[in-house]
Amino acid sequence: MGIGRFYIDCTKLVPTEVLNDKLLPVKTYVEASIKGYIGSGTNDIIRVADKDTIETRYKFLTSDFNLGIGDIIKYEDRTYEVISEPRNNAHRGHHIKAEVKRINNIKQQ
Repeated sequence: MGIGRFYIDCTKLVPTEVLNDKLLPVKTYVEASIKGYIGSGTNDIIRVADKDTIETRYKFLTSDFNLGIGDIIKYEDRTYEVISEPRNNAHRGHHIKAEVKRINNIKQQ
């Protein structure tokens, strides 16, 4: 019994830039289905515009080894962004772990 039994279906959106009809770069997202699990959150104090603010970060576990910083995860009607370099958890090769933060208002082009 491993962590895989807790995985649920979720969606990964990988940001890419394409040129529009005016040859300006526009961010779009390539969608893929993956399985993963978001664990408990921790509150971190970060500095934004010279003011302290609290940001909750979560652990995301998945068997998708193509996850990268900046990827968007849609998980149970919530949206998260990968904010840390995913790493091979315990170096066993069956899943990776990354930190994510909850975000809102992702603009799909």
